[in-house]
Amino acid sequence: MFLISLLAACGPAAIPEVTSEDSTAPVTDTEPPEDTEPPEDTEPPEDTEPPEDTEAPLPESGPCDLSATAAAIHLWEGDSVRVTARCENPDAGDWLIEPVAFSGSVVWDGESFAWLTGVEDGGRHELSFTAQPAAGDRFPEAASVTVWVADNPDDPDNVRPDPTTYTEEWGLPVIHVEPFSGVSESYVEARIHYGGVTYLAEIKIRGASSAGYPKKSYTLDFGKENLDTQGWLPDKKDHLVLVTPFDDNSYVRQKLAYDVWAAMADHWKVERLTPRTFFAVLYFDGVYHGLYTAADHIDDEFLGEMGMNREGNLYKSVNHDADFRRKSNLHAGYEKKEGEPLSDFSDLDALVWFTGQADTAAFLAEADEWLQLDEFMDWLLFVHYTAADDSGGKNAYLYNDPTAESAPEFRYTPWDFNHSFGQTWQTIRLSSNANNDFTSVNAVFEHIQEDPKASAELWSRLHEMMDAGGPLSPEWFEATLDDYYALIDSSAARDWAAWGDDYEGYWSGVRGRCSDCLDYPGERAYVYDWLTERDGWMRTYHP
Repeated sequence: MFLISLLAACGPAAIPEVTSEDSTAPVTDTEPPEDTEPPEDTEPPEDTEPPEDTEAPLPESGPCDLSATAAAIHLWEGDSVRVTARCENPDAGDWLIEPVAFSGSVVWDGESFAWLTGVEDGGRHELSFTAQPAAGDRFPEAASVTVWVADNPDDPDNVRPDPTTYTEEWGLPVIHVEPFSGVSESYVEARIHYGGVTYLAEIKIRGASSAGYPKKSYTLDFGKENLDTQGWLPDKKDHLVLVTPFDDNSYVRQKLAYDVWAAMADHWKVERLTPRTFFAVLYFDGVYHGLYTAADHIDDEFLGEMGMNREGNLYKSVNHDADFRRKSNLHAGYEKKEGEPLSDFSDLDALVWFTGQADTAAFLAEADEWLQLDEFMDWLLFVHYTAADDSGGKNAYLYNDPTAESAPEFRYTPWDFNHSFGQTWQTIRLSSNANNDFTSVNAVFEHIQEDPKASAELWSRLHEMMDAGGPLSPEWFEATLDDYYALIDSSAARDWAAWGDDYEGYWSGVRGRCSDCLDYPGERAYVYDWLTERDGWMRTYHP
């Protein structure tokens, strides 16, 4: 440890000149008369105060108010960073300031400390300082600044990070996966490290079209040894989904969609099935793989965390046959994910029979016996505002507890939003005045919009949520995006540097061109602009 001390550049406090009450009287060596006794029974005069001290107390300087700041907080191994520690109180007086808890080389240059990181410094560091008062009864103070050092594979002396200690990268949690065999669309065993804890778990590739991406999505299965997300999600998880941003150069669409749905529930002060997410960095066998959105796995565990009966029925709509209209197979377009037996779709068949055969008046008269109508209204407003054209019929979960004493009450859970906020699932631009009422893919949405009273309530809900501070207001979107990018900007830039060429090559092949593909900074700006324009269009189209 290389420790260097500095004396803070705060001048000593001035000490006033001390005088007696009679500084003009001559000083003599006269002794008092011998054997002089004071008069007996002499009482002191009433109301006489004790004499004041002839010396004023030495004034003490104030606290240091020690602060520590770094010129940069996101570093690469091998970078040097300037770190300053100083007393913020101008009346602090003299304090001795020392650095502590630095690794490697620390150099004092007369103004600040220069810390040179090494090839094994990857991870989070609390760079700490102490301040000791030079004099007086003041207490020592401490301050620290957090910096993150990322593993640098371009360093010729690079050492792969230790998965048990390299737990954060630029403020985001790191998930280390060490598969025991090639990862496929079937589970394979893997050793997974997270937050300094090692789990024996399983991993598989997930998704339909996304399974073909160069940078794929994954499902992690922790079995009975639940993953402790250490505060990033509120519950321990037996499964965790890692959603690739390979189809989203803004890196935020998936998380933004789920957070919008949660904010809508908060706005109405109701309980909804709301997937929770956080950003994370993935490493495979010690090698950087990229930035991901980690999300709840929609299953019986999720249902229990949402306060639902874990043994209820959970269905996922996987194609546009799931349109709530009558057909020979009433549950066509759905897969049953939870609820025994998995072959029993009777409650869903009954719902689709009702929504498909009832006229609008009959549907609205009996809707509350089948589903939460306000929740379905918000589902419509949600996908309408965000232009999530692939999520108004398919890419949704329906839940019902058939053991409940009340009538069936189907609930909605959102899923899969690569097609949203100004792009299609193929990353093609989607205008801010795109208008989809989803009546062709969802009979419930058609009933709501056909009835004047229900339609008026629908658009009234929209206007309230678009008001200042609401979950569909420009202020809410801007603040939310600002928070995201303050957290992920460095990580997103690193991911784009790693995957940008693959992105352009892959999507040029799928789309036949990539002339309107944007890089990460361009896509980030595009999402802000699209949301601003979307607000203007919505207020014009829905005055």
